[in-house]
Amino acid sequence: MIVKVGVIGIGTVSQLMHLPILSGLHEQYQITAVSDISPTQLAFIAKKYNATPYTDPYELVKDPNVDAVFVCSPDQYHAAYALAAMEAGKHVFVEKPVTLCMEDLEKLIAAEKAHPELVCMVGYMRRYGNGFLKCKELLQADDRKIEYMRFRDFFMGQTRLPYLSSDIPQSAKEESGRLRREQVGRALGEGCTEQQRITYVMLTGLGCHTLAAVRELVGLPVEIESVSVQGEHVVIVFRYEDFLAVYEIVNDQDVVQFDAAIEIYQHDRCMKIKYETPYLRYQPQTFEVIESTKNDTKTTLYGPDYRDAFENEVKYYHDCIVNGTKPKSDFSDAMADLKLFRDICMKIKE
Repeated sequence: MIVKVGVIGIGTVSQLMHLPILSGLHEQYQITAVSDISPTQLAFIAKKYNATPYTDPYELVKDPNVDAVFVCSPDQYHAAYALAAMEAGKHVFVEKPVTLCMEDLEKLIAAEKAHPELVCMVGYMRRYGNGFLKCKELLQADDRKIEYMRFRDFFMGQTRLPYLSSDIPQSAKEESGRLRREQVGRALGEGCTEQQRITYVMLTGLGCHTLAAVRELVGLPVEIESVSVQGEHVVIVFRYEDFLAVYEIVNDQDVVQFDAAIEIYQHDRCMKIKYETPYLRYQPQTFEVIESTKNDTKTTLYGPDYRDAFENEVKYYHDCIVNGTKPKSDFSDAMADLKLFRDICMKIKE
């Protein structure tokens, strides 16, 4: 079955990941429509992928030649476009974060329940990487106690540039900024500080990848012990039932390289999932397991694995559509992350 796809938002992530992956999976997907606020960008991408261009995303979702809508627009428009797509009877894939505030996510969850025939999925691509899946398998295979965890996201800018145009109307830019600020304000409540806003945007943008992955591996923390912040540098200490975990998130493109990993320490075993920047496609991914005894230390390296996590997730999404199954990262699943992000930011205020 070939699923015909309409893509709303054809900026960096769409151009570097979703569009080339969907185009390459020609036995599973066909890109039939694209929409963007930039006329020049829209014309360029529509021609490149032989797709129908739409300046209005609400017209794209009505296209009878579209089976599934990929919402890759700025975060503040995710809820509106996803709702419109579901109301038009389309399957929906929404890039993370699914929304910026719980109130909008509740509307999506209600619509998802009202349309059980539709497959709705959030793009948490790190939860579909082969190293991650192997780590989950090993954790479930024995009951060794976790002693400590550390995970991190150090972000750098991409080195492969997409085709971007500057012909977005100023009024649209102003509306976009206003909507983002209003939705973040609703998420955090009246009186939220600028530092809380900065941290929340970092968590919904970059942090939700790792925090959602950790949630699938070990569940949610029972307590947020502390949050230390300085601009776009954040260090969080979580308490789980019987171990501590530290999360570091840094967005400073002048002084750091890309460094994203999840490390799990179990006294005599350490497991490390290493993520590479998604902006350089098909980099080798690795998963390392170190086990020690009194007499020996053994290191097992799974990989290098050149299969792309973005590709894995859209293949999985196709299987869900074909088989009528519910994806693990549906709208309801994402609610736990927004609640955690809010609680982290409230800890800053304290």
